[in-house]
Amino acid sequence: MLLSAVFMIADLTGCLRRPLWVYTDEYRQVELITDWSACGKDPGGMTAWFSKDDYSGQNRRVTTAEVYHTWLNLPNGIYTGVVFDYSPDEYGNQSFFGMHRPDSCFVRCNPLRRQPQSGEHLYGDAAVPTSMDIKKMDDTGLRLVLADPDPMCADTLKKVDIVTGVDGDLIPWEMMDDYGGTLQTQTFYAYPQPITWQLRVFIHDIKGMNFFSSIKGTIAGLADGNQLSWLRHTQDPCLHPLESWDISGRNTSKNLGTAGCTIGTFGFTGIDIPKALSDKENIDEKGYECETTAAGKLLQLNLQFVLRDEATVIHYHYVTGFSGTETPYHKDTRLYERLLRSEWISVYPDQRVIRIDIPAGDIELPYVDAKDSAGFDAEVNPWDDEIPIHIEF
Repeated sequence: MLLSAVFMIADLTGCLRRPLWVYTDEYRQVELITDWSACGKDPGGMTAWFSKDDYSGQNRRVTTAEVYHTWLNLPNGIYTGVVFDYSPDEYGNQSFFGMHRPDSCFVRCNPLRRQPQSGEHLYGDAAVPTSMDIKKMDDTGLRLVLADPDPMCADTLKKVDIVTGVDGDLIPWEMMDDYGGTLQTQTFYAYPQPITWQLRVFIHDIKGMNFFSSIKGTIAGLADGNQLSWLRHTQDPCLHPLESWDISGRNTSKNLGTAGCTIGTFGFTGIDIPKALSDKENIDEKGYECETTAAGKLLQLNLQFVLRDEATVIHYHYVTGFSGTETPYHKDTRLYERLLRSEWISVYPDQRVIRIDIPAGDIELPYVDAKDSAGFDAEVNPWDDEIPIHIEF
């Protein structure tokens, strides 16, 4: 009787066995064709990340070396898709957030791994307009400094409607043999273009070029990232370092020279990326129209010159919209605040370039003795031109 009861229980539980389901990973019904011609060069890999518009959190990410044509497996539904070069792990200076929701796909600059421990005029309150909200570090009281982003190209596909396949990732095992034959191929196109810019800062004909040892700077007010759902620069400003400068004209008799620095950036805050980069008419109509508002954007350029005695430090601050005059307000530290004039800012949307040109002679560095010198140097001032005098013998 006991053995009969065991067999009866086994028979009953066998009837309640759950059906077997299998994943649809091996099936590919969505064809993605990508054109990288607006990016200047083709990448070595790409990522296609699709999130469902119903806010269910359902999303699908594919990273592949097939950058021109690849197949995707997307369940039924309407999606927002983001296509960008390489994979998130290959970007060292920016990170991705909220990729599982269609309205919260962001890429943002990473903080510098080693934050400055001193430097009020480059990283503190003096480096940021009072109305600009940039995070302060608790331990130093200085502002958070972000790395400049790696070059990046992207495109967004809106309302991608997948009408073939099933709603989820699983199908019943008994459907597996016939499922592939029920799928219809859907084709979508992506046209990535650069979403990062270059900031180029040039200081022309610095007077006293032979008297300084090094130059550093920061720029406050550029966007900290891009909202990939709309290819729009974020509204949040950040502080970028300007550290690698190219110097020309040093150790010449004219004592004039030029300094230049180039970094990556996400551009001005709240600006849409111009669509169809290869379409010049579109850029002229939409890109320049929105980007020429740059003069109204709040920026602050901060410069620090360490002179050759390695003791004298001079700071300059250039602020857009500053209403004062070009006079020092803190003489003992040689701190100057100047108006960053709109004509000094040039914007080239088709090249993704913002250029700031500090004009000739605007910066003049004073004479100081070189460190460990005997109080004089080998520089000889040029002769002044005098009116010739004729002497008769």
